[in-house]
Amino acid sequence: MFAAALPRNVVSATVLVTDTDGLVLMLHQAHPYPGHPAWWQLPSGLADLGEVPFATARRELAEETGLHPHGPLRPLAVDYRQAVAGWPPVIDFAFAADPVPADTQVRLSGEHDVFAWRTWEQWEPFLQSEQRAWFASLRAARRRGSAVVLVDGREAAGAGGASAPAPARPGS
Repeated sequence: MFAAALPRNVVSATVLVTDTDGLVLMLHQAHPYPGHPAWWQLPSGLADLGEVPFATARRELAEETGLHPHGPLRPLAVDYRQAVAGWPPVIDFAFAADPVPADTQVRLSGEHDVFAWRTWEQWEPFLQSEQRAWFASLRAARRRGSAVVLVDGREAAGAGGASAPAPARPGS
């Protein structure tokens, strides 16, 4: 059957949360992924079977932070991440939530051990090398007010047909 032969991929969703002072919320992983150190990340997670990206984003944000955005989530990016280190391809939908009050409290799940609010610039030294271009792309998309298409965290070549660089492999 044709459908059974189609490649499999994973869908995930990420939510950019800022406060009214312009600080960005990030969470530190309590347990690292195999082959990676524990790192700082925006609230995010994998979609449940049949779950649409907006619902995944809202669910993961609530599970990981206790936050429930009142307004609509605005698309920031779609990132196609090529298969690497045993993972299938991942299609990540990044959204922006409306800013929350500067004194908003966060309730962490067991997935994360600490959270912090920092400026975009203050986050730079805390990012892993493979996160930097992706983080900068989200910031630029938010400023422009338009979503961007990424491949492996970098802005995709448009109609010119050029391909994105190969994904970084663990240990490289």
